[in-house]
Amino acid sequence: MEAGLYARGPAWDEARASALTALEQVTSFAEADDVLRAAVVVAGGHHSTVLPPGAAGGGTADDLAPSVRVDGGIATAVVPAFTGGTAAGDAYAETIAAGLAGSGACGVVVDLRGNGGGDMGPMVAGLAPLLPEGVTGSFVVGDRVTDLRVDDGRFTGGGTPTRTQSGATALDVPVAVLTDGGTGSSGEQVLLAFRGLDDTRTFGEPTAGYASVNRSTTLYSGSTLVLTVGQTRARTGELFGDEPIPPDEAVPAVDAPARAAQWLAGLGCGTPA
Repeated sequence: MEAGLYARGPAWDEARASALTALEQVTSFAEADDVLRAAVVVAGGHHSTVLPPGAAGGGTADDLAPSVRVDGGIATAVVPAFTGGTAAGDAYAETIAAGLAGSGACGVVVDLRGNGGGDMGPMVAGLAPLLPEGVTGSFVVGDRVTDLRVDDGRFTGGGTPTRTQSGATALDVPVAVLTDGGTGSSGEQVLLAFRGLDDTRTFGEPTAGYASVNRSTTLYSGSTLVLTVGQTRARTGELFGDEPIPPDEAVPAVDAPARAAQWLAGLGCGTPA
């Protein structure tokens, strides 16, 4: 835990000493996990935790399917959380990329509401037609910087490296991004991939505040210790971590699609909802 983003100073020294003492008294893996869970939050902040065995695995039946629909010249890409494997991730990304590339849209709405995270690779790869080639942002962990990149429809640097057949098709149109309090972790990483781009605007409610960089370690018990070790740097140079990201235009999440449509209509795309 010494690599944690906040693992320094009196609060961490006290938490560390308390954890070491408590670990000498535990009688089960479950008790040890509870001790570590309390300590890791001090070391890494609220994005850090200890997950029970199996909780950090593959996708679940609760994962929603991505989709792209076109109405009045506006393509709406619904980008839900994704926690599946490589093949499912490729299909997820291609569904979005192909839908966008073939949409003929004059504007796009990227709906990240309720996207609580998972594997950011397929998410960003699917949106490659809307993103410029090159660096979309960076993970900053101490002195180490890892660039997140889109190159010829392939996204690398965060999550599973993912390439789409349709991702290299550029769609040079204005983009509205929708967020709410359920937009977190990798969902926020997708949001930050659009940060600082021209003709891009965000609508809705502040995000959950989990845009920090995590490192996962499997414990002897089979549990997974998730520790926040860094922050995300957008192409603007801004650093993001544990604070919610506010939208450009704050409106109730349920009203965000209509407001986005109004903005796009003002740019000559579609008609206001």
